[in-house]
Amino acid sequence: MKNIRLQIDSPSKNSDILYAINFYCIDPVVVIENENEKIVALPSTEIENFKKKGSFTEVYNLSEELQKSPLKSNILLSYLKNKNIKPDEIIVSVPENFPIKEANFLLQYGIKLEIIEDFFYPQRVSKSQKEISYIKENSNKNCMIMKEVYDILALSSIDKNNNLVYNGEILTSEYIQNYILKRFLDLDMISESVIVAIGDQGVFPHENGSGNIKANTSIIVDIFPRSRKNYYYSDMTRTFCKGKASDELKRIYNTVYDAQRMAMDKLHAREDGNKIHQFVKMYFENKGFKSGIQNGVLQGFFHGTGHGLGLDCHEYPYIGNKSCILPENSVVSVEPGLYYLGIGGVRIEDIVRVTENGIENLIDFDKKLEIE
Repeated sequence: MKNIRLQIDSPSKNSDILYAINFYCIDPVVVIENENEKIVALPSTEIENFKKKGSFTEVYNLSEELQKSPLKSNILLSYLKNKNIKPDEIIVSVPENFPIKEANFLLQYGIKLEIIEDFFYPQRVSKSQKEISYIKENSNKNCMIMKEVYDILALSSIDKNNNLVYNGEILTSEYIQNYILKRFLDLDMISESVIVAIGDQGVFPHENGSGNIKANTSIIVDIFPRSRKNYYYSDMTRTFCKGKASDELKRIYNTVYDAQRMAMDKLHAREDGNKIHQFVKMYFENKGFKSGIQNGVLQGFFHGTGHGLGLDCHEYPYIGNKSCILPENSVVSVEPGLYYLGIGGVRIEDIVRVTENGIENLIDFDKKLEIE
């Protein structure tokens, strides 16, 4: 029984498609893989561009094929007919998000389907040297922009209402967010959003932030762009305080800093990410930082210690509550954090390559809380 792999989706929405054909477009495509053959069906508007960039055995004009049948899976039937392969001679592997109407169409023709529930491409977890070089390149650009944000904060003055003032205007979260997004474009990167969360806003880890930036309080800056050229992500977080941090904020920052350092010291190939995560949780507990609902709000440490990064910003492997063995050359974030209303949030995040005996940190940027 021959096994054939089939995917139908847009490379802009599905990183497995992007990985398979190394081509980015917004419209759906069809990818058929049969041993060493890779057949791709694309809209007529994309075919010539794809031929310049993609790796393929045969290209179908999807626009023409859809005139014969409204279902994209009919491409597979055309392929089988051209190869003289009968439906009962194959099993077709599809991802778990495969469209139901396309699956029903194939089942009507007697084609057996196998759903791949985990990774359609397990090899994505361990990155190639080329992929690692892409992430390094993107991370260098990310560090450059973080330095520019640091400089904006450093050059800002403090007015009588404790607002930061930059170039004669009150500095806001929105100003810095827009600055970062524009700089991404300058460096051939893109992101739908960034995080510049001030004080209690930072207690909610995915709060983008808004309003005036205040002195003497925490400022979480989390930036996670994707390259427009190689499509890989970078990700980093720093926590700043313009002026003087409170003793409580300093204590939280130093605890998070130490937890991240020790977690990275424990990372190496074949380590279980859950063990690292449990260590960080216990370290925080032992330092007196409790986690859970306080005054109706989830506070403390309540997210994973890290996540994989590549063509998706969040992908396998994870450093969290479930057992997850970290393979060599996986790229993961290490980002413990502590969050308390009235004090603010602190998160410090680096991206590292997991090696046989440790890590290679792909983020080269200082970790310093106070900015004078």
